[in-house]
Amino acid sequence: MSLGDNEHDHAKRLRERTSNSRSFHERASSVTPLGVESNVRSFDPYPFYVEETDGSYVTDMDGNDYLDFLLALGPIILGHGHPEVREAVKRQVDTSDLTATPQPVAIEFMEAVTEMTPSIERVRMANSGTEATMHAMRVARSYTGKEKVAKPEGGYAGAHDYALQSVYASEEALGPAEEPNTVPYGTGIPDAVSETMVAIPFNDKEATERILRKHADDIAAVIIEPVMFSCGCLKPRDGYHEFLRDLTEELGIVLIWDEVMTGFRLGPGSAQGRFGITPDMTTFAKAAGGGYQVAGFGGRADIMEEIVPPRKEEASKWNSSAFHGGTYNGHPVAAAAGLKTLEILRDRDVYEHIDRLGDRLFTGLQEVADDVGLPVNVQHIGSMGQVYMTDHEIASYRDTWHANGDRFADWWLEAAADGVLFGNPMQGERFFTTYTHTDEQIDHALEVAEDAFRAVDHEYE
Repeated sequence: MSLGDNEHDHAKRLRERTSNSRSFHERASSVTPLGVESNVRSFDPYPFYVEETDGSYVTDMDGNDYLDFLLALGPIILGHGHPEVREAVKRQVDTSDLTATPQPVAIEFMEAVTEMTPSIERVRMANSGTEATMHAMRVARSYTGKEKVAKPEGGYAGAHDYALQSVYASEEALGPAEEPNTVPYGTGIPDAVSETMVAIPFNDKEATERILRKHADDIAAVIIEPVMFSCGCLKPRDGYHEFLRDLTEELGIVLIWDEVMTGFRLGPGSAQGRFGITPDMTTFAKAAGGGYQVAGFGGRADIMEEIVPPRKEEASKWNSSAFHGGTYNGHPVAAAAGLKTLEILRDRDVYEHIDRLGDRLFTGLQEVADDVGLPVNVQHIGSMGQVYMTDHEIASYRDTWHANGDRFADWWLEAAADGVLFGNPMQGERFFTTYTHTDEQIDHALEVAEDAFRAVDHEYE
């Protein structure tokens, strides 16, 4: 059922404000599936199209301003169009474009990454989180000589075939919670790929240990988000990461922390700095580029040496290293943006600001939902979090199934019609605070959120 068929029609006010986007969506749909560049950007009744951004706001092609907490799904940590990042980009554009030869600005960016990230001794750049996790998994397989990789069910680790396993599926498909099946997310993924992946239940130490020990001789790596923002905001509990760090060391399994979401977002040392745990490898993207296409992966020097091809005198050993390449890796414009972003994150009060406002926003959302009387569970850490439309405890991926996705989408539409974007309309996503947000903006957002909660109250009972 489309939202337009809903008796309450929570999309009505947004449709009335976005007639130009509605027309443009018809045009866009004639050239690209769903009329968008990525499936996640599509929603009912149609997406609005943004033409301008500035600080805490985005403006659509109808001239509507939105207070932005979506923040490009995470990259916009300093606010849209931060003047120093913009100037760094302009200087680089005027200096040099892509050459496919090494450029100093990319090396300088990677130096900053290694200085700030506890686990990274050597690093390589990529262009997206998907590329970063794909290459990290390949290097780990090369280092260990094993083929399988374990990841938590409900975890998104990129859009390549190996990562699109047990992301979303029915309970029947996923099987028992204590030993989940590995299920491909979407069609077009070979069964042979799925057979190389092993699903584990996040936050269940006993079941995780049993599964990893069972497959230990075949598992090269565990790739895991330190906080599972791929299904909203699922925080580690009861020493899960400490346990997993010890177990993977014992079993000779490479521990990869997928910090595409949390990297440089939860602190200058990323989640590993915040939690005091050092994985073997780390992937990063999003916040590291300040809005530009920056990603990468790195880790212990001995593991990253797997990328180094054999010397000329060992040319017969052609199959003895893991290939990593990419024409756009280390693009100088993106590297310049990333370098300036990391400098600001390292030297300013960014984390103090965004974490304080994150606490104010997410704590306030729980309070106003409670005042309305809606069953809501708000989870957050620092500047990142999500509103679950349920009062059920949220400790595992399967707990998130209790959340009402339709109610969340309707709440989101009501808030968007009043000019506030609490992420996007999908219950499994998340939203953020940024450096340009102010206390007054947070207070306004909470007023809008309360009105939106009231608008969806009692509908799904």
